[in-house]
Amino acid sequence: MKKNVTIGFVAFGILIVSMSLIPVLFKNKLTQKIKTELNKSINAKVEFSDIELSLFRSFPQLNITIKNFAIEGVANFNQVPLLNIEALYTSVNLSSLWNNSDFQITSLKFINPIINLKVSKEGISNWSIFKTQTQNTSSSEKKPNNINLESIKITNGSLSYKSEESPIDFSFTKGNFDLSGALKGANSTLKIDGEADSINFQYNGSNYISQLKAKFTGGLKSDFDQMSFTLLQNELIVNQLPLTISGTFILGEKADNYDLIFKSPASSLKDLLGLVPAQYQAKLKNVESSGAIAFDGFVKGAYQGSTIPSFGLDLKVSDGRLKYPKLPKTLDKIDLIASLSKPQGSMDLMKIDLKKFNISVADNTISGFLNIVTPVSNPELEGTINGKMNLGALKQALPMDSIDVSGNIEGYVKFKGQYSSIEKGEYEKFKTEGKISLADFAFSNKLLPQKLEISTAKIDVNPKAITLTNLSGKLGESDFTANGNLTNYWTYILRNGILNGAITLNSNYLNLNQLIPNYNPKDTIPTGKPFEVPEKFNISMQAKVSKILYDKISILNTSGEIKVQERRLQLNNLKMNMLTGTVSVSGAYSTPKEALPNFDFKLNISDFDLPTAYQSSGTIRHFLPIANQSTGSFNTGISLNGSIGTGNTPIFKTVNGEGNISSRNIELIGAGLFADISKYFKQGLFTKVKVSDFDAKFKIVDGGLIISPFNTKIAGQDVTISGKQSVSMDLDYLINFKVSKSALSEQVNGYIGFVPGSENIDKYPIGILLTGTFDKPIIKVELTEAKNLVEKEFKKKAGSAIQDAIKKFGLDKLFK
Repeated sequence: MKKNVTIGFVAFGILIVSMSLIPVLFKNKLTQKIKTELNKSINAKVEFSDIELSLFRSFPQLNITIKNFAIEGVANFNQVPLLNIEALYTSVNLSSLWNNSDFQITSLKFINPIINLKVSKEGISNWSIFKTQTQNTSSSEKKPNNINLESIKITNGSLSYKSEESPIDFSFTKGNFDLSGALKGANSTLKIDGEADSINFQYNGSNYISQLKAKFTGGLKSDFDQMSFTLLQNELIVNQLPLTISGTFILGEKADNYDLIFKSPASSLKDLLGLVPAQYQAKLKNVESSGAIAFDGFVKGAYQGSTIPSFGLDLKVSDGRLKYPKLPKTLDKIDLIASLSKPQGSMDLMKIDLKKFNISVADNTISGFLNIVTPVSNPELEGTINGKMNLGALKQALPMDSIDVSGNIEGYVKFKGQYSSIEKGEYEKFKTEGKISLADFAFSNKLLPQKLEISTAKIDVNPKAITLTNLSGKLGESDFTANGNLTNYWTYILRNGILNGAITLNSNYLNLNQLIPNYNPKDTIPTGKPFEVPEKFNISMQAKVSKILYDKISILNTSGEIKVQERRLQLNNLKMNMLTGTVSVSGAYSTPKEALPNFDFKLNISDFDLPTAYQSSGTIRHFLPIANQSTGSFNTGISLNGSIGTGNTPIFKTVNGEGNISSRNIELIGAGLFADISKYFKQGLFTKVKVSDFDAKFKIVDGGLIISPFNTKIAGQDVTISGKQSVSMDLDYLINFKVSKSALSEQVNGYIGFVPGSENIDKYPIGILLTGTFDKPIIKVELTEAKNLVEKEFKKKAGSAIQDAIKKFGLDKLFK
């Protein structure tokens, strides 16, 4: 008995050792075999970082793990990725390690696959990478490898399909699929469970499906000889709306054929609300609803290049009603009849027909219809929308969270014609008319700093323009009137074209303190994405404001042009009077795609009064506290550019520029800067300091300031000033005085007067080193040059007698 047990343990040990050694011994051979088979089969660049083998995971099958598997196109698709898989797990028969003619795959598992399918304008696809069989290959050669799959699993997959030939753009993310069954021979029946997020479909630049979520459970019967697939009993959940699909599709060499029918078993309006995206479903919780619906469609025909199968979709809602909990009013009389249809052929044959739309709130009704044909080549449209709405009643029927709205809107818009008439400027052939009026409108919510009120506004619509007249309103204390027009609006709506416009804005009083937070540099930097300028706008606004209040600054007579164009906000010669002076601004703020917002401005400031600036602006009080004890004015011209970060604040290390500054009649009263050096000067010299007019140039490099040396006079003494400060406000300035004898203190003059040769010196060099930071400056007086100058003059008269006298009186200690 013991012998049998021992033999069993030995056999088991040999098995374990063999299972451990086989993957090691055969890894190189199998790696080479996979590469050889791939090179024989496909014409593309294939890479993977590593292969792992194991007999423990799926014994008696051999488990193969391929990491970072990638396929990249060649020729027309050179360097275009086709497939990237983080990890690919597969199980094959163990005999494949030594039997070259038998390589059976039983399972596949893909982790984070990314599939990128492309079709060129010529109809060439980047997945056409499989090599055709050459003439040298005969039927007597080795058998092809057999696929004996029992399961395929995909985890977190993404797919994109883009055809320049059609042109179709389709994509989805977070795809998870589980296929089980037997893929043996020509026929198989599979069970499929799958789901995907963010499904998008775009044709010729127009979005037809956006951010859709779908889940599928059902069966699939396959005939691989004919590449024919039939859908068995199944359920498709689109967002939360259930659908069933039946029919067959065939994947052919030249064209794919479809014969599919789908419909929803749902019959009520409540079921249709399941089509609303998941992120908005919470708003529909506990909503009372009634009304009947019908929803079905089909896809039938061939797909080849730009030829699309025929399809249809029909939706009908009858006598619908929605009542939100805790709200007194009801949305009722909801009626909708809509269809989308297209025969076999191009997408230009599609017809969109919204035959009827109607909704009422407390006897306020909005209704209309819309019909579109030839949407791709030359959209022909006919439609109308009309009605009136008391916005206060609407708020009582729809939950608007923190929004408070009231007022009345009434009007209609009718249109009929072909888009080509707009392109040719034949506006009389595209009939468009409409009038919309707004009265006693009020709107407020947490996103607006103040309540918006519009007493009146009128909009007239014709084929050429939308014209705004008599708009009058207030935003907090700020008043405004506006007139203008928008042109090319049909191109903007139908072809994603540029919306042109010209608007005139006037205001008697604009209180920016109510509209823009006064950012204090000591506060925590605010967060939030920078404002993005619209992309398809070309709108010019002429602005004129009599008075603007910002902080305590009164800005008068502001005028200029503000232009919005292609993600760029342009200021053209914006002028204003402020701080007893004038300012003109030109420049731009841009928000390019996939890049940080940036600015590039030029400012010219004339005759800014220092004490007025200090009293009016908290920013000036922070950065230039010395202005509190100053009189006079300054001029400056500056150009600045850089990037904008979160909170709409500049990223200071990206800021660069240059400029100049000049002063006039500046006096500094009781300036603490001179406290440490006043003991070297006569009493009262720095009590009231006059600074002579000067001109200085400066540069801003990576957020730091560099001031080129410039000359002026402070308290009547010649001064040269230069230096720099870093982006973190570290200071490094040098102020070099040339001080006359009469300006020195009696004590200093007394010491120097004993030195022979000092009578030849008219002015003494005294330096002030300013370091530290703005909050904690460090001031050091530098007398080295003054001592050297005295010593130099002294040596000119020096002799042995004088040297003895100096030693006698102990004056040599002065220079130690």
